[in-house]
Formats: sequence, structure tokens, C-alpha cells
Amino acid sequence: MDRQSKIAAAALAAMMAVTGAMLACSSDPTAPAQSTTYIAQLSGVNEVPSVALGASGSGKFTLTGRTLSYVITVSGLSGTAAASHIHGGAAGVNGTILYPFTAAAVQSGQVASGTIDLNQPISNGSSSISGDSLLTLLNAGLLYTNVQTAANPGGEIRGQITRQQSSSSGGGY
Repeated sequence: MDRQSKIAAAALAAMMAVTGAMLACSSDPTAPAQSTTYIAQLSGVNEVPSVALGASGSGKFTLTGRTLSYVITVSGLSGTAAASHIHGGAAGVNGTILYPFTAAAVQSGQVASGTIDLNQPISNGSSSISGDSLLTLLNAGLLYTNVQTAANPGGEIRGQITRQQSSSSGGGY
């Protein structure tokens, strides 16, 4: 092998090593998973029919891999929370309960928190949908969450779950 061939072979080997390292970084199983945040702003005017009592709340949903974590907080309910759920449906339309939360009996504070494994069927107790179907509805903006009280068993506050725009950090490879 002449000198130019040796230099070309060494350059090719170096490029392959760099490319391999970049690929290893991009598929590193120890690298943190990307997450997407969804928010719901809950109020009585979003309920169908509307409830004008002044209560409010928020829901934060974070999708990391195939796990959806959630935290639902409320303020100023007419009584303690009796139930809280994720429903399928567009804004202004009442929909089916898809996932019931275990609701804490609070008038103000955290009503529910937990995780949903999207690798498993999502059950409301009497029927279920796939995690992929729930994810499709989530990304289409066709899910909402609400909180019910004894005075408003159909829902006192409600909010559509919408994806938040993320800003690019410009990092990575």
C-alpha cells in the first residue's frame, strides 16, 4: 500500500469512528427521553352546559416515551371534588370518559396525579381503548379533563388538553 492509500484509509477509518460515535449517542438507551407537555386550563365556562361559579384549575400532562404523567389542581370548587377524568371529545362537545383519575376530596389543591402506561389498554372500568388511540386523540386535541362535585355531577370545571409549543435549544448532534 502506498503512502496516499494509507492516508486515505486512515481518514476513512477516522470518519467511520466519528459517524459510529454520533450514531451511538443518538441511540444511547441511557440518554434522557424526549418529553412533550400538554396543558388544560379548567373553568366552568368550558363545561357543557356552562357552570358560572368561579372555580378554576389546571392540568399538566407530560408524555415521556410511552408514559403520560399528569397533575390536576383546582381552586374554589363549590364543594370537594367527587370525581375527575380524561374524556374524549372536542371543545364544546361532551364525550365519553376514557380514563378516570382517583380524585382527592379537595376544594382547592391537587385533585389527581399519576401516570398512564400507553403500552397497556386504557380502561374506564367498563370499556377500553389502546394507548396508541389515546395518544392519537391527545395529539389531535380531542381530549379534555374535568372535575365534578356533588353540586355539579356532570362537571364543575373543564379544560381541553392542548400540546404546548416547545422551543428548540439548539443542542445535540
